[in-house]
Amino acid sequence: MQRFAGRIILLWGWRRSLVAFAAGALAVLAQAPYDFFAVGFVSFPVLVWLLDGSTGEASDGWLRRLRPAFAIGWWFGFGYFLAGLWWIGQALLIEADSFAWALPFAVVGIPFALAFFYGFATVVARLFWSS
Repeated sequence: MQRFAGRIILLWGWRRSLVAFAAGALAVLAQAPYDFFAVGFVSFPVLVWLLDGSTGEASDGWLRRLRPAFAIGWWFGFGYFLAGLWWIGQALLIEADSFAWALPFAVVGIPFALAFFYGFATVVARLFWSS
């Protein structure tokens, strides 16, 4: 487990974003109707490990030090909401001739916007993080 955590902590770039996105999408399985709660014991520690590895240089400004934490939270939240809110798109297809134009906004736009809450939450968590 230590080796796995170390590999997650040291990820960088697009791999870090991809793992955060995948962990968020995986976290949906812990919710109803799947109720596979054990997934939460995997996906949320991955988020914590990613946050643990999101450090900046001391000489950087405070905003540059918090940007990686925001990105990790945003990608986690985007994966979570994209995988969890797919049903909104299905609802728009009932009267597709009237509402099909809103499908991309509902399926991608709502998770895009809601992911900002996870981004801000991880920034706040990073502010209180101890080394």
